[in-house]
Amino acid sequence: MRIFLAIEFSDDIKTYLYNIQEIVKKNSISGKFTDKDNFHLTLRFIGETTETQLNNLKKAIDNVVVNQEKFELNLSGLGEFPRGRKRIIWLGIEANQMMDRLYLKLEDELEKQGYEKEGRDFVPHITMGREVVIAEEFKELERKVKTTDEIVSVGKVSIMESTRIDGKLTYVPIYVRQFSLSSKS
Repeated sequence: MRIFLAIEFSDDIKTYLYNIQEIVKKNSISGKFTDKDNFHLTLRFIGETTETQLNNLKKAIDNVVVNQEKFELNLSGLGEFPRGRKRIIWLGIEANQMMDRLYLKLEDELEKQGYEKEGRDFVPHITMGREVVIAEEFKELERKVKTTDEIVSVGKVSIMESTRIDGKLTYVPIYVRQFSLSSKS
């Protein structure tokens, strides 16, 4: 099974993200756009995983959520990972110490389970589309997308399986752990 670790979103946030994605689509020539139900924030891509490895991932997640406070994220503007003419278009997350701590804690626990630490900086983002060819300069698209003060509540980490159901790419939560502490605010 193909696995990644993620923060899932409420239906309200998914609708908000979908509305932003519609602006991106209208200003694009082509692309593979994320299905509304698949919006998430990837903490770590794992890849093909055995049952034994999955059990080790569950242990890592269990250790991460102990004494983990719930927190909130603010969405920021559009970003891109250029790949020639095609690009990955994403919506960013404002810098957040709680998010950074969660990620570092997760990396430490994964390392204890035999996974190497990521060799690149963590750039928290929500993928709007892949292989997107936009109809104008990116700065123009960026100008058209205005994020509001939408707040994303984070209170759990999920192990997600990437699978096909009736030919459609679907992300299915197979293990979800709630954080053990409420926020202090």
